[in-house]
Amino acid sequence: MLVEGAFVKTLFPTREHPRRPGPFHIGYCLGVAPPLTLVAYTSSQPWPAATPIPLGVRIFGAKEAAALNQRPFVLYLNRLAKLPITADWFPELQAPTQGIVAVATARLREELLGVVSDLLRRHRETIERLTANHWQTISDCR
Repeated sequence: MLVEGAFVKTLFPTREHPRRPGPFHIGYCLGVAPPLTLVAYTSSQPWPAATPIPLGVRIFGAKEAAALNQRPFVLYLNRLAKLPITADWFPELQAPTQGIVAVATARLREELLGVVSDLLRRHRETIERLTANHWQTISDCR
């Protein structure tokens, strides 16, 4: 079963088509309340060295990513999608692992939740929100 803190294989929606499954990504489950889960976007595209890191972006280098069974990646806690827990959005849901690549430690979950909480309190306008049903406010995702 999907759990908070899971890095899971998902078909994260695109900005252009927020109601349809998008390309394959590993998402981070911020919250799970069946039949829905709130997922943050990840990318294996390296962060440009000279570019400042915006609020809500967390970079995982080689060592830290390897501990999560991944290669280096960027986690966008400022790009969220509320998705139904179905095989349409989580293609390996019926597999024994349910597509879960790793589960964050309690310490990492706390850190990431703190970042999202700060964004919600002080920088709500910086959060891009996608949903399988329609565009909505972040308060609807909670």
